[in-house]
Amino acid sequence: MLGDEYIYQEMLEQEKIVSLQQTLPPLEWPVPSHRVFITGSGDSYCAALFGQWVMKERGQVFGLPALEASQAAQNFQPGDTLIGISVSGHTARVLEAAKRALAAGAQVVAITDNLCSPLAELASSIWPIYASPQDELRNTKYTDACAKQYVGYHHDVAQTKTFWAVLLTLVRASEIELDWHLLLEHTRTLLSPTFYDPLFNKANFWAESRQTFFLGSGWAKIAARFASYKMCEFNRLSLFAGMEEYCHTLYFITRSKDTVVLLISDEDTAARAMEIVPVLCEFFDARIIWLQPEISYSEHTPSKTDYGVEVVNIPASSQPLQQFLDSFLALKWLTYAIGRVDAPNINTFHAGYDTERLVSGTLRTIRKSVIRTPKPKKLAKAD
Repeated sequence: MLGDEYIYQEMLEQEKIVSLQQTLPPLEWPVPSHRVFITGSGDSYCAALFGQWVMKERGQVFGLPALEASQAAQNFQPGDTLIGISVSGHTARVLEAAKRALAAGAQVVAITDNLCSPLAELASSIWPIYASPQDELRNTKYTDACAKQYVGYHHDVAQTKTFWAVLLTLVRASEIELDWHLLLEHTRTLLSPTFYDPLFNKANFWAESRQTFFLGSGWAKIAARFASYKMCEFNRLSLFAGMEEYCHTLYFITRSKDTVVLLISDEDTAARAMEIVPVLCEFFDARIIWLQPEISYSEHTPSKTDYGVEVVNIPASSQPLQQFLDSFLALKWLTYAIGRVDAPNINTFHAGYDTERLVSGTLRTIRKSVIRTPKPKKLAKAD
């Protein structure tokens, strides 16, 4: 049954994406950059935050939401670089930021899957992600006159493989050392039935919750944000927060039998999570998913017999970058497994609820949004 679902098919393509990315030549940067601004919307904003983290050794690197990047671009200077992430290449605010950056004399790099897109056409440099067949990015299965213009994706579903390809492109751009053979090994492990079958077997139980929380700290909060976005794409209420932030705010909106996913990245977060678990279980009868590398955090690991916690292990790694990538791949399976429960049509975006009307509305507010180009700056009169 899973084999008939586009998201499942795209999940399994991610091994091929790793194999391809490790063989590609180094990415060419524009002229040396004083400052680097990375931007995108939705999933691509999560990728921008990842880019800020993975490129931190390059100097001044900022991950910004697309509207903030557009506002900031008006004050760019020659020598600045804007990296605009848009899988389809049509995101209005990313295009606006790119045009403003160019007008200010900055360089623009496009990270996109669609090499015929407006973003690719105006960029100074293009970093293709090579996730989809180019000839299939110009078509869509939508029949609504407005929705059918929503092109630029291989399948009209919640994206998984394109996000993965963007992350790996940013890793290559950062020139950070990555053990590609280890990444490929971990990817194969996480794409195997032995990993994802247990998640699908428990999905109905987790899906009964009215809302799902994803909690992390540091880089894991970026993963929590991404997972929350994915759940929303399946029409499921979801929230993300820093683990400490949750204790001080989101406790107050937690309901009985809610699902809470704890992203454990180190000993400190494991210790803090162990303080949270008893409260969640005793007061809320919460359904806890504990995602961690397959290593022992001594006494800071829950007992399933005590709390009914579901421990999901990703492959062990001492490298934060590898752990980051593994966590993202695991969260894609988790959100997909829960999100598909009771979905009327998992092969359409928004899980099939008024799909084309929702896509039409999205097209109106995103693709057809007015791009405000900057007015030419008046040159100062010569003395």
